[in-house]
Amino acid sequence: MRVFAVCLLVVLTALSVFAETPTLPPDYPQSLERELAALLEVRSQKSSDPSFLLKLAGTYFDMGDDLLTDNEKRIGAYEEAARLAQRALELKEADAEAHFLYAAALGKAAELKGVAASLLSLEEMRMHVTRALELQKDHVPAIHMAGMMLEELPRFMGGNPEAALEYLERAVKLDPTYTHARLDLAKMYLKRKKPDLAKRELLAIVNMDRPRDPYTWAKEYRPEAERLLESLNHAN
Repeated sequence: MRVFAVCLLVVLTALSVFAETPTLPPDYPQSLERELAALLEVRSQKSSDPSFLLKLAGTYFDMGDDLLTDNEKRIGAYEEAARLAQRALELKEADAEAHFLYAAALGKAAELKGVAASLLSLEEMRMHVTRALELQKDHVPAIHMAGMMLEELPRFMGGNPEAALEYLERAVKLDPTYTHARLDLAKMYLKRKKPDLAKRELLAIVNMDRPRDPYTWAKEYRPEAERLLESLNHAN
């Protein structure tokens, strides 16, 4: 079960990093259906364009994250995102975003399928995240994902808590508006008995003006940061 928890934590680092921006359509996430339809209208002409394939893959990924509720439909969306990212890699292997998106989508689908699928996918995910960072050392979501792998895996499987903290601190330094990484960093500080540092990150999340991931910030990250802050205040 621990390995399953590892897979879950790792793949969740990919949440909402593709289609979302601080200026989301007012009807997001329903707007994703409109975006997908528009992309599919030109798919035949763009099917050999890696950038287009990644845009299409990212839309499927965000639908799995934010729009769809049925697990089978979510699995289908993630698997299509992975397939499209893999196709983009066949056309352009040296693309950090394609490697990361493939790993993220693969992990999301596997997590929904259960423990066995997660176990089978873990090494492939790690390989593609590593390659993403070889190609782009400042790819923040890949740094975040790599850090969570180092944090959650046991040492005999490559885990390294000391390096994990460095990865998360680096991700937040590179992009202070990336609230998911800040939340995971706060949890790392709490785990290491550093409440003041954790509180700093949690307050930054709660008071964020323009988060990179506004939908999941409002729906998930800010409420969780508020709960953790309340627990810290009560502990004092």
